[in-house]
Amino acid sequence: MKRLMVICTLLFSALAWSEDAINLLTHEEPPFVYLDQQEQLTGYAVELVRGIQARLDNRDPILLNPWARAYMRATEQGRVLLFPLVRNAEREALFHWIMPLTRNVHGVFSAHKPHTPVTSLTDLEQFSAIGVQRGDFRESLLIDAGLKNLVSYTTWKQAVAALLKGRVEALFFSAGGLEFYCGELHEDCSELYPLYTHNVETTYVALSRKGITEKEALLWRQAAQEYRASRAFVTLKDNWLARFRKEHGLTLHYADGVIKLWAQRPFP
Repeated sequence: MKRLMVICTLLFSALAWSEDAINLLTHEEPPFVYLDQQEQLTGYAVELVRGIQARLDNRDPILLNPWARAYMRATEQGRVLLFPLVRNAEREALFHWIMPLTRNVHGVFSAHKPHTPVTSLTDLEQFSAIGVQRGDFRESLLIDAGLKNLVSYTTWKQAVAALLKGRVEALFFSAGGLEFYCGELHEDCSELYPLYTHNVETTYVALSRKGITEKEALLWRQAAQEYRASRAFVTLKDNWLARFRKEHGLTLHYADGVIKLWAQRPFP
């Protein structure tokens, strides 16, 4: 049923695509973006964007796409609001950055101790296979580092399952994401540990620069600032933090305008 819902959403996305309107795209990033038991798109990030839309009197649908497709539409076709999107140097000039969402530790995880210490991405060539999500910025980092031992998966859930089943030796992911999917898969991940800390990354709500003027972006930024200063946002944020802790057991807190996710086992 969920697969059918995703297919229907993609078909609707293609039909609803507009040359003039700003098209709102997202991708599954549970528990921030996901389909609930009624197959409705929900999550902290989804409700936050809807709150910003309300400030603009914008009722356009948020369309669910696979990550690679959403990013392609944002960068090649333009006039797209995309979330959640990691902000980095490669993407800096491609987007108007509207509002931060989350901050997370990204690194390499494994159940196997390396033969030699991992001090850079190139040291990962000692592993037989490293799992990543197809089209993700971490896949690009490994490719740029010259690694050939990548196994790319459509979703992070597939990648985490592959690590737990021993199909890959290591995973380039986030601490909070790994904690979440281990819970979703009902797996004990206590044997997994961080081999290498790459960076702390922040995800954003962003507008593609292609086809979107500074004036349009300013309207979205102002609406985002007004919403974040409202009581409605405080209620939204507090409710979702409580749900994350109760339903998923996540270790997280809100500070500096973002939800910070830290794994239960901290990085050294």
